[in-house]
Amino acid sequence: AGECDVAPYPNPADIGTIKANQDVNLLDQAGLNIGYMSYNTTIPPLDKPEVRHALNQAIDREALIKSLFQDAGATPAQNLIPPTMWSWNKDVKFDSYDPEAAKKVLADAGLKEIQLWASDRVRPYNPNFQRAAELIQADWAKVGVKAEIVNYEWTKYREEGKKKERPGAFQIGWTGDNGDPDNFFATLFACSAIGVSNYSSWCDKDFEDLIQKAKKTSDQAERTKLYEQAQVVFQKQAPAFLLAHSQVYAVVRKNVSGFMMDPLGIHRFDGTDKAE
Repeated sequence: AGECDVAPYPNPADIGTIKANQDVNLLDQAGLNIGYMSYNTTIPPLDKPEVRHALNQAIDREALIKSLFQDAGATPAQNLIPPTMWSWNKDVKFDSYDPEAAKKVLADAGLKEIQLWASDRVRPYNPNFQRAAELIQADWAKVGVKAEIVNYEWTKYREEGKKKERPGAFQIGWTGDNGDPDNFFATLFACSAIGVSNYSSWCDKDFEDLIQKAKKTSDQAERTKLYEQAQVVFQKQAPAFLLAHSQVYAVVRKNVSGFMMDPLGIHRFDGTDKAE
């Protein structure tokens, strides 16, 4: 005991206990991240936006977030980018929980079975992929869709997930590298990212045109308008289920000073000191 001075990303279930510990400080800030679940939009019936919307509507997202993040807290995602990022569109709203409406659409589409992917890795944007998969599985069962949970360790998981022929719904997420919206929109859902980090294999002309135009101009007001429009297209097409933007935490011993959290998830120790 006492060998660790700084510990990032504590288990959400431990937040209450950590807050009560007089020997440590708990630092927190809004994460520049997104947890989500990509649908393979090339394989029927997931190639239809209305089916993807229905799968989203069948998930009790509020209960899911509460179970996953517990005392750690997280902001339900309305858009791919977090609300702290410039160009976040306040008028775009994610699909609301409506299992009855979802049930009819899914029945009409003939969707009875689906693969639901989970990994063993703890990530700031999703602390428990397996738990999330089990809760989503239960919600989908209520609307007549049987989900088979597919598990792999993290490296193999991402390798398999990138394949264009990978079926079903794939849990993943992202922590931004630089604070620019392009780092979310293009990195995760550009046509060129298929097979790399676009786990939905989604290539939408309207979305692509908007994000490429935004990349080519340095006028932030113009870029903001383009990204706001891109968020409208994203919501309409629903290539993914958006989970949440998490709070991120670091536990620091009280005799440690000068440690600062970084919104990009980098742990900087320059300027950090420890009193003996």
